[in-house]
Amino acid sequence: MAVTEFGKFLRKMRIDCSEVLGVMAERLGVSPAYLSAIENGMRDIPDDFVEKIVAEYALDEEQAKKLAEAEAQTKGAVDVNFNQRRTDMNVVETAVMFARDFSRLTDQQMNQIKSILKQCEAAEVYTHGSGTV
Repeated sequence: MAVTEFGKFLRKMRIDCSEVLGVMAERLGVSPAYLSAIENGMRDIPDDFVEKIVAEYALDEEQAKKLAEAEAQTKGAVDVNFNQRRTDMNVVETAVMFARDFSRLTDQQMNQIKSILKQCEAAEVYTHGSGTV
């Protein structure tokens, strides 16, 4: 396998922090061989690894977002976490429909959805659990 987006992010972060593989591995509680395998796409990313990296390296919100995006690209999947207030059937049904039909969207449709989400983000329309989207 080739170096993954997650591996590239990790390696760049390690270099930016002037750390060798062994030091980063120790900080993250894994062996250097295991960390190297993750960087090179030979091992799967552990479920809690992003959270460990964010906490250990005190990543800011933007860095954490980029790391999560790199993880999603590498895994080819994303997790959708619903907080307790957002589990109404309309929200769940919409998320499931989107996930199921995602691969059938055209580039134009994908760009339209992306544009809508960016507008919402820019307008800070998203709220945490209030029902506003």
